[in-house]
Amino acid sequence: MYHDDIQYNKARFTALAWHQKLRESLPELIKQIADRFGVKAEYEYLSLGSFNCCYRLKELHSIIRFPIFCKSVFRYEKTNDECMVMAYISRHTSIPIPKVLAAESSELGPYMVLSFVDGTRLSDHLKAQSDPGEPIMLQPDINFATLASVYRSMARVLIELSGCEFSRIGAIGQDDSGNWHAKKRPITLNMNQIVSCGNYPPNALPQETFATANAYFTVLAETHITHLRTQRNDAVTDEADCRKKYVARRLFLKIARTFSTTYNHGPFPLYCDDLRPTNVIVDSHLNIRGIIDWEYCYVAPAEFTYCSPWWLLLKHPDDWDDLTTFLREYIPRHDLFIEVLRDEENDMIRRGDISEQKRLSVGMAESLRNGHFWFCLAATSSYGFDDIYWKFIDPLYYGERTSIEDRIRLLSKQEQDELAPFVQLKMQQAEDGELDENWDYYQMFTA
Repeated sequence: MYHDDIQYNKARFTALAWHQKLRESLPELIKQIADRFGVKAEYEYLSLGSFNCCYRLKELHSIIRFPIFCKSVFRYEKTNDECMVMAYISRHTSIPIPKVLAAESSELGPYMVLSFVDGTRLSDHLKAQSDPGEPIMLQPDINFATLASVYRSMARVLIELSGCEFSRIGAIGQDDSGNWHAKKRPITLNMNQIVSCGNYPPNALPQETFATANAYFTVLAETHITHLRTQRNDAVTDEADCRKKYVARRLFLKIARTFSTTYNHGPFPLYCDDLRPTNVIVDSHLNIRGIIDWEYCYVAPAEFTYCSPWWLLLKHPDDWDDLTTFLREYIPRHDLFIEVLRDEENDMIRRGDISEQKRLSVGMAESLRNGHFWFCLAATSSYGFDDIYWKFIDPLYYGERTSIEDRIRLLSKQEQDELAPFVQLKMQQAEDGELDENWDYYQMFTA
């Protein structure tokens, strides 16, 4: 599926208008923040990312980060979640993160004041030269020792994060006794994207925590089906494409219901959708100074943690034209990462920091061979789902396919009966070229 161009442009223009109002309001807002901390109101523009706009408050040595209206669709909820998870990580791990100095709200929405982390982005030391606006890519001839050192540092972070375990899947918070639990639904990167870029109805998203991994995987699979049904534009190209996408999602749902075996009932570790070298700040020797942007960090199925990281090539699999090429380039980096991770685990086991049972390397090494890497990627990538499913998941679970009719016969009678009306609905939507009004401006602004 592609982004709904009508929705995408609507969100982009709304975000631009919001950003203009932010620039106009910024001097007074910065002054209020500076007065609160007793410093001069001197600031400078820092960055404009996919979800946040950042300015630097010079004398406080901090940044002020604003979730971008319509690019970040659950601004208040994700800001509160991020504050909670950062508080937990700062108290229960040694992972270096910025300090939250304030989390407030203005007439333009929520913002966070965070301590500034000196250094450069790790990805800047790893990426190849490319055109601005193009997805970054790992240098093909990068020094082996440098990459191994970087992978070791990242492995330590993943190991420590995996030790933060909970009994339910969701976003964490504290109860009245100060104990930490998964208290509410998780806000994920994919949830943000399907609402922002696909006009997914927010009320149809998950609203609760989950006691089992399979319950969560089932909801993710059902979300793919709802996404296909509700994105009116740029979802399908013709009737054949629509049939194929409907069948893929229905068959994926069958797998999802029983996918988790060993870890179905937990414990469930913390997992961050956006943990990657772009959000890692390092010094000149590539030592980690701080990890930023924890907005999509939540308690997730252990299978996510036991999959090899997608970011080993920097460029997300969704951004590759051909997944075969991605895999060919990925495997050597995967093998190196597993080797480095295993060595780091051996050192930590000798020191008594982790137990043999807490190794990540075994599951990660298997994740490409047993298909878990691709299943978890498909479960969390609505816009890359179809290519992943048909290339790596369908043949693994359902064998050789000669035609789409082979797969239609695997659907239930009800699912088969719903196929023709579904195709008719999607063709009509594509012809209409309209958008559904899923929530009003006030609901969007205050979410």
